This record gives sequence, C-alpha cells and structure tokens, in this order.
Amino acid sequence: MKNSTFFCGIVLLCIISCTDTKNNKLIIGKWQGVQWKSNGKDLDRNIASTSFTFDDKASYSFENAGKIEKGSYKVENESLFTTPEKGLEIMVKILKLSTDSLVFGMNNGGQEEILTLVKK
Repeated sequence: MKNSTFFCGIVLLCIISCTDTKNNKLIIGKWQGVQWKSNGKDLDRNIASTSFTFDDKASYSFENAGKIEKGSYKVENESLFTTPEKGLEIMVKILKLSTDSLVFGMNNGGQEEILTLVKK
C-alpha cells in the first residue's frame, strides 16, 4: 500500500511538472487581445490596444489603452502569477493555452472576466 501511494505521488508530480514545463514554453511570445467579456457580454474596453508579451527569462509586459506594465511572471499548473515592478503578485487562471490562443479567467471585484488573446 505504501509503495502504491508513493508511486501515485510520483506520477502526479510528473504530470504537474510536465504541464508546467509545457505551459512555460507555450506562453512565450506576444499575445494580442481579441475579446474581453464579463458575464457573457463584451466589456467596453479597447481590446485592440490590449497585449501581453512573455519572454523566456520570466519577464512580461502588459499594454492596455496606452498604459504599460512590466514585471516578472511564473506559470504553475493552470495559473499565471504576475508581479509588476514595485507591485504585488496577481494570479489569473489559464483557461486555455495552445500554440495560437491564450484565455485568462480573472476576478475583478467579484465579477468574472474572460480575456481571450491570440499569438502574433
């Protein structure tokens, strides 16, 4: 029994590690916003001015409506953690990450928001 519990723990750790490694590689690049919704409705945001850039050195930049935020990031499981320069760490859920699309699930004051981006 002890050996099977240990084996299951090792398998789970491998699955989590492989997902992290894959997501860390897939997220690298420039992502352009194409849709931002809350409760199924488009938000009144200039989505064309929304983009993220993630590099392979764990640095990111976020641009929205002419404002630029820079900092560091990490991907763990299906979560993205960003820490802006001189700011606090923020976590968003990665709902989808593929070679050409990235979808974030966010909480903005109790309202769920979904941000969809495509790779440039």
